[in-house]
Amino acid sequence: MKWTQELLSRRHLMKRFGHAALVFPFLRVLEEERLLAATPASRAIFWYFPDGIIKPLFHPVGAASAFPTITAPLMRVRDDITLLRGVEYKTEGSHEGGAAYCLTGCGPGSGGVSLDTYLGEVFQASSALPVVRLGVGANFQRNGGISYIAPGIPSVIEDHPQRAFYSLFGASQEPIDPVIKEKIMRGEKSILDLSMGQLRDLSGQIGERERQKLEVHIEALRELERRVQTAGQISNDRLSQCTESVDMRGLSFPDQDHTYPSMEHRNENFGAIGSIITDLVVQALACGLTRVALLQWSHPVSPTQFSPAGYPDLGRGHHDISHYGGDASSSYAREFVNCQSWYMNQLAQFIEQLKSIKIGDQNLLDQSALLALTEIGDSNLHDFTDVGLILAGKAGGRLKTGQIQDAKGASHNQVLVTILQAMGQSADTFGDPQKGRGPLKSLQTT
Repeated sequence: MKWTQELLSRRHLMKRFGHAALVFPFLRVLEEERLLAATPASRAIFWYFPDGIIKPLFHPVGAASAFPTITAPLMRVRDDITLLRGVEYKTEGSHEGGAAYCLTGCGPGSGGVSLDTYLGEVFQASSALPVVRLGVGANFQRNGGISYIAPGIPSVIEDHPQRAFYSLFGASQEPIDPVIKEKIMRGEKSILDLSMGQLRDLSGQIGERERQKLEVHIEALRELERRVQTAGQISNDRLSQCTESVDMRGLSFPDQDHTYPSMEHRNENFGAIGSIITDLVVQALACGLTRVALLQWSHPVSPTQFSPAGYPDLGRGHHDISHYGGDASSSYAREFVNCQSWYMNQLAQFIEQLKSIKIGDQNLLDQSALLALTEIGDSNLHDFTDVGLILAGKAGGRLKTGQIQDAKGASHNQVLVTILQAMGQSADTFGDPQKGRGPLKSLQTT
């Protein structure tokens, strides 16, 4: 027991294991669950979808109502979420202005760090990575972002699956031979091979229960690595056979070389890449690599066109159809509704994945505060009232779920304060204090 407790100290661990990013998350889970008898650490998750909503097709009419068309996929996780209406973004202007505000709580020109950055700094001493920020097509024709590391300075969002995997699970305290690193990036060598000797050494010095958990941890990483490598091979093959021009945001581009758009930004890969990126976020949270994660689907003024079987089949960019003309029965509106409903299905699946991860006698969703949001209210009107917000998870017992709440014009800054307090912080403002103070008490358990 004494050796194990010593091993679990972060300083000792970093000295003992060169490729500690593979082992440290697993040991932190053991530390939380058993050895220190601590309450599992809460996680904050921010999940972004682009280009707003059509309000009557997003918000239920009453507390007992079935969810309308856009949010209908969330019915299967109804007990795990709060659908929140009546919240106003205290900002103005365009999609980009709403994006700059939605996690900073600051209006145009005033700047501010985003809540993911702030919480990452709060918890950096207890995490290998302060924040994990991954995206799906987030850098394709990027037009603004929602995460800021400093006033006016957007965060880097990684949306290449192989680079994302390597950045999460391939970090090392020791230098890696450049040739070996290149083989890892090409999928010819496993990241885990660098540390298998150390992992086997660890396996021989812990109990049977911990050994079983270690084996599950390693296999989960193996499976993610296989999926990332396979996706890269398939997509690169497709890319090498591609000769057609790509139509984005209603503009036609001439044929270019086969590196544009890159594999991770091609429409036909959007869903598959999204599935892999989602799994990476879940694994990073599940193994304790971070306590703060952001998953960004595309970006404001999204150019994405959904074309594979099972996805909305569009000939226009997502942002284009979000300006549907105000007629909810128009073809643009129907296509936009299909897209936003597809995003809600991805959110439901993400919530189900979090719920499936056991942490002691609870699950990862129970220990998380998840905020799903978009940058604008009705994209067609460019308004910032009654925006589409979903909260999920109990944050270790601090948040209510299974409800529909009307905030009746409350500021979104108060939603950000609610998440802040759910993560154990006492502040009653976030962002510009003139735009709203205090939490939304209807979302809190006490």
